[in-house]
Amino acid sequence: MKKPSFFGQFLMNSGQVGSVIPSSGFLIRKMLPVTLPWHKMNQIAELGPGTGVITQYIEKNRSPQSQLYLFEKNEKFREDLGKQFPQLNVLEDALELGEIVKETGKPFDLIVSGLPFANFSQELKEQLFRTIHDSLAENGTFVAFQYTLLLKREFQLYFPWMDTGYTWMNVPPAWVFKCKKKL
Repeated sequence: MKKPSFFGQFLMNSGQVGSVIPSSGFLIRKMLPVTLPWHKMNQIAELGPGTGVITQYIEKNRSPQSQLYLFEKNEKFREDLGKQFPQLNVLEDALELGEIVKETGKPFDLIVSGLPFANFSQELKEQLFRTIHDSLAENGTFVAFQYTLLLKREFQLYFPWMDTGYTWMNVPPAWVFKCKKKL
């Protein structure tokens, strides 16, 4: 039996899968530029890694001493990520970020998100933003892409410092929010 495609997962789980195809290399480089200080990052999380396109880039660039945690709700994607990246922790719920911080005693230096916040209820968005904020190191960075700028105010409620960018070189074109807890 053939496994469902990314597009198939979008059709079956459009509330969890935010796009019909994986992220482009242009979007990945917009989110995670080559100037990122990977050597200073001890703990990294990726929320909604899908098929692992961004995960591959993080794996290639992160320090060998750092820990990378993946949080993926979609069962099929989670199963495939576990096979593709057996050395990584693949968890189901991004709301577990705080548990990882408690277990390790380390906040996250970088949290990368492909979560489709626009598809979520207001309550879930608030829970996620609060959890991400509380799990992020004081000087940590939260980077997310979205297909709409309408969520900018919600991001700013939790992250007063924000740099917003855009790339046409993705399907669909995407906004990139780079956020910090402090100005």
